[in-house]
Amino acid sequence: MDPSASIAAIPDDAPSTPARADVFAARARTLATRIRIRPIVATDHAALQAFYASLSDDSRRTRFLGSTNGIGRTQSTYFCTPDHAHREGFVAVMGPVHGPTRIVGHLCVEPDGPTRAEVAVAVADELQRRGIGRRLVEAAVVWARSDGVRTLTATMLADNPAIQRLLTGLGLPSVAVPIGAGVVEVRIELGAVVSAA
Repeated sequence: MDPSASIAAIPDDAPSTPARADVFAARARTLATRIRIRPIVATDHAALQAFYASLSDDSRRTRFLGSTNGIGRTQSTYFCTPDHAHREGFVAVMGPVHGPTRIVGHLCVEPDGPTRAEVAVAVADELQRRGIGRRLVEAAVVWARSDGVRTLTATMLADNPAIQRLLTGLGLPSVAVPIGAGVVEVRIELGAVVSAA
């Protein structure tokens, strides 16, 4: 839908109250901006560094299981260059449909054995609890199944119930196991992968 179509729906002679102007601006922003999930690419490295630098101290602590100011160029480059066969990454990008975007979510999938992989996810503070993390995890599940992964794991701080609910609420068999020092591992069973013959 073209945002200008929504603009034309408000008559020119309508009273221009601040509340009406705010609703109008919010509607235009919603129509013009989209959040898309896509595989990470090598050219995302600077945007990924900026994303992690923009997170709150608490969001970075829960993502990396400790205090950090963000990620450096080496780690960003590593995240942005998965081999797509054993390692994968996804980003949620937000911005105009035909314009510049910014990263508002990141998920990486790292191998942890022949049929296991570990996932880690982070979402911009102001956009948490809006389904972005779930969309990122669902993309990881699809990729993992196609790669022959049968179990996804995620290690998190025990005081991070939101990510535990996200991972155990996918409709897949899962279990959260305390592994010590205030850390929990969630295991998600993906089931048998049916190969296309």
